[in-house]
Amino acid sequence: MRHARIAELPGWMSRLGLMIVAAGLMLVSAVRAADIRELTEKLPRAYIGEFLWDGDNTVQNVVITFDKVQALNEQNAEARGCGSYEVGRLVTRIGVQMFIRLSDLEVEIFERSPDGNGAFETDGSHRGKLSEDFQHIDAQWTSTASGKHCQLHLRAAASVACGPAEDL
Repeated sequence: MRHARIAELPGWMSRLGLMIVAAGLMLVSAVRAADIRELTEKLPRAYIGEFLWDGDNTVQNVVITFDKVQALNEQNAEARGCGSYEVGRLVTRIGVQMFIRLSDLEVEIFERSPDGNGAFETDGSHRGKLSEDFQHIDAQWTSTASGKHCQLHLRAAASVACGPAEDL
């Protein structure tokens, strides 16, 4: 078995070596914390875009607004808010929860509590990527019940509300 050579150094040198290692670990931790802080501070609070079921030409306009963004730990963040889907003149408002993994900017978006539209499906999630500049989200919805897929493409917006596009 091979032993660490740091133990063979004179007392002050081994202490110095341990202090350097500890300082390096603290620096790495501080850098990660700064990254997650940057994500939570710079993540746009509003996105607009389109949702389209695979094999269907009906485009649904989407608005998402996050009113709460927080770090869950050094590598993961959560954003909560509301959203709306508009197809034709039918608008469905929903609750939105998005999880972001800092290491690769993977996202998973859950939708809950649709108002007034019994046909609106919330049994599944969007999985995809947040762009490095946080300005775009591209994700694919997979329905848990049917296995059907759709595409979600969002871009950051200066300010939007969780309502119909005509209200913006």
